[in-house]
Amino acid sequence: MILYIDEQGAELHKTGERLIVQKDDVEIAAVRLRELEQLVLVGPVDLTTPAMHTLIDHGVDTCFLTAGGRYRGRLAPAEGKNVLLRQAQFRRIDDAQFRLTMARTIVGAKLANCRYVLLRYARNHPTPAVDEAAEALARAAASIDDQPDIDACMGAEGAAARAYFAAFGQMVRREFVFSERSRRPPLDPVNALLSFGYALTTTEIIGALASQGLDPDAGFMHALVYGRPALALDLLEEFRPLIADRIALKLINNGVLNESHFEPGEEGGVQMTEDGRAKYLRTYHEVLSREIKGGAEDDSVSFRKIFRTQAARMRAAIDGADPYNPHTPR
Repeated sequence: MILYIDEQGAELHKTGERLIVQKDDVEIAAVRLRELEQLVLVGPVDLTTPAMHTLIDHGVDTCFLTAGGRYRGRLAPAEGKNVLLRQAQFRRIDDAQFRLTMARTIVGAKLANCRYVLLRYARNHPTPAVDEAAEALARAAASIDDQPDIDACMGAEGAAARAYFAAFGQMVRREFVFSERSRRPPLDPVNALLSFGYALTTTEIIGALASQGLDPDAGFMHALVYGRPALALDLLEEFRPLIADRIALKLINNGVLNESHFEPGEEGGVQMTEDGRAKYLRTYHEVLSREIKGGAEDDSVSFRKIFRTQAARMRAAIDGADPYNPHTPR
């Protein structure tokens, strides 16, 4: 189980073998520690020292996000015992050809999945701008293997992303307006939804990578920066359009969220209100738990299972057993 705590001002305590969530001395939730795989704390939520020690002892990965969805860091149990795997991972960082091959694969998958989102929308809502962006993404994807280095790959991805988000704005209905991607902080409600979704998905991918004995901070395409989960961000790329982008469209276009669910952000820009985050988290959990076609032999699996599969594929690529095979819908 992955537990999200978004109740601002809540406190987490340990009682016996349970983790208790309280606010104003009233218990509002409880979970058995043996059922908990990951804990995500959003905004000002207090964690007592006994609860912190118990989470570590039970191997529960704990991630911290701001109320606006910015990833703050994680409280992790002791690292896995497979030192040789982590050594191989660090060596791959110095392997220029491996990193370039990985970057080409990651960017190619992201562009294919962005195009998938556009084409799915265009089935029921024919829009010239969306069709043109889908064609631009196809051309960009076809050029990725010709890019000479990682900077060129990311440059091609950036140009394609601008075309994608220009079309994305055409897909946003009702009273919301979206013109371009903005972050740190997000400057409008649509960007607030995207940033929050990307951050949540990152926390899940961190857990999946850690379960494979990999270091979520040691990536291949994203630059290594202090405190940045670079490998998790590498793996996130193929899932951005499939999860966060589609959830944002669903919540807006189905009228689940409106302008009243947003407020000025703590760090500037815009963020969801507590009620807005609660609605988002419900939909997010439904989307990630629902089984979809996409597993081996076309069986049905959830996105959470797909995260674990992709983390295992990343491990196999690092070990040299197989090239990394990204997730793309069929």
